[in-house]
Amino acid sequence: MSPAMDAAAQLETIAARWQGRFHNRRQVAATLARGGPVAPELSREARWMAVERLEAPQLGEVVLYFQEFRAGAPELAHRQRVVVLRLDPQREAVRAEQLFFTGGPTYDRPALEASRVAVLGPEAFDRHPGCDLFFTAEPELDRFRGRMDPGACRYHHPHDGEVCADFEMLLHPDQLWYRDRSVRLADGTVRGEIDGFSWLLFDRAAAGEEPGTALDPDLPALVRQQGVWRGRFRRYGPDGDLLETFPSTITVRVVRQPGGWRYHQISLHGPEAAPVRRIEAHGEVHSGRVWFSSDRYEGWAMDLPGDAPAGGSLVVMQGRAPGIPDVHEIISCAPDGGRRWRASQLLLDGRLVGRTLIDEERLPD
Repeated sequence: MSPAMDAAAQLETIAARWQGRFHNRRQVAATLARGGPVAPELSREARWMAVERLEAPQLGEVVLYFQEFRAGAPELAHRQRVVVLRLDPQREAVRAEQLFFTGGPTYDRPALEASRVAVLGPEAFDRHPGCDLFFTAEPELDRFRGRMDPGACRYHHPHDGEVCADFEMLLHPDQLWYRDRSVRLADGTVRGEIDGFSWLLFDRAAAGEEPGTALDPDLPALVRQQGVWRGRFRRYGPDGDLLETFPSTITVRVVRQPGGWRYHQISLHGPEAAPVRRIEAHGEVHSGRVWFSSDRYEGWAMDLPGDAPAGGSLVVMQGRAPGIPDVHEIISCAPDGGRRWRASQLLLDGRLVGRTLIDEERLPD
């Protein structure tokens, strides 16, 4: 960024940096890898954002439309705004006027195509000038900082009374950061905030990369292993002695339902001469993980660290009753998605009690 960039060039640069598709995949992965208890100052929920420039002269010359989605409710746009960029000569800054859709909730709205928004008139929006953002250049860091005037964004909430919002954004060439919270003016308590008012980091999606949309969220690798898998279990004792081997059929399904994504797995396996054992696990997908439980276990699965898309998963299961060993499992997948290899360790009271290796192939459609 040139320190000598004039105001008009700054406006167009802000518009260009704000457009595109973004995701917070890297921030979520780092938070999950950190481990430990859930900390309010760290983000754990996968989010993705789409920002488009509209040809909407009835609203302004430079008009942007963005929708932000959360993994916990992928069918709804958590944020849905129209922003009009213009120069503010008195402030010597670029002003981003936020237009709020009239009717319905402010957050978690049904997704809306940009083509439908582009034809809306000014009467379709509410304006709150105190909630506009003012962008200034920080050339030494190659970024623009946009923020509301302190204490200016005030509005009446039907349940919490008078509320003041505080929002700030950083625009880098390939990153978008923001943080947001609102405070009840009556007593100064926090009405709503994102993970302790910490910064959310969104990376710009690479060319051809689909970070997630309302219909295709950024789901962990185990979800992408949907299908029917045929394989063979090999179970070993703690000293490495082969105890038994038997065939298996694993079916993985993921279904979108109101409020999020549901996970369902059916496992059929057992020794050749014995009746087939059927184990069902049900769960949900959120915060970058699959959370599931069966009659014997409860646990979670997350992507193995590395380049996206992940080539495998880490699965941790805890026994739901005394005497049931915990299970730590690594799943590795072939690049073509047609084969996977699983290695499990069984632990009970701090001792290794067994290992299991499973080789599987995915059946055709």
